[in-house]
Amino acid sequence: MNLRKYPQYKLYKFTQMLNLNKKKFQTPITGKRSVDSTIINRAYYSAYSYAYLWLVEKYGFKPKQKWEFEEKGENYISEHKQVRNYLKKYNKKKVSSNLYNLHKLRKKADYNLYAPLNEEDVKESLDYMNFIINEINF
Repeated sequence: MNLRKYPQYKLYKFTQMLNLNKKKFQTPITGKRSVDSTIINRAYYSAYSYAYLWLVEKYGFKPKQKWEFEEKGENYISEHKQVRNYLKKYNKKKVSSNLYNLHKLRKKADYNLYAPLNEEDVKESLDYMNFIINEINF
């Protein structure tokens, strides 16, 4: 499987490139926070989509839809949490944990626009992303 052809890999490389060139994108109009939040957001979706692809390719993963939970009288579990749960099931507990931590950073970056972001937040998000990508072997 040549991962370099997949959009998940391209998003991963784009996120790294965006971080390396972030000062170019920080203008008086865009500001530092919007660039940092975009890097964190892309780091999450890169890692999430990579993990999702791994589960599909290796285990035939197919997340349950909301109606399937309702049909069985079960509480709904988001697709994102289902991915984390399946990572744990297949002995990728640290990957699942890092994906959860990255998810929390993404929520801070995307949904709380007045919450300050600092270099440590961006660095952590990239560290989590890189760990997840490097830990998953196709």
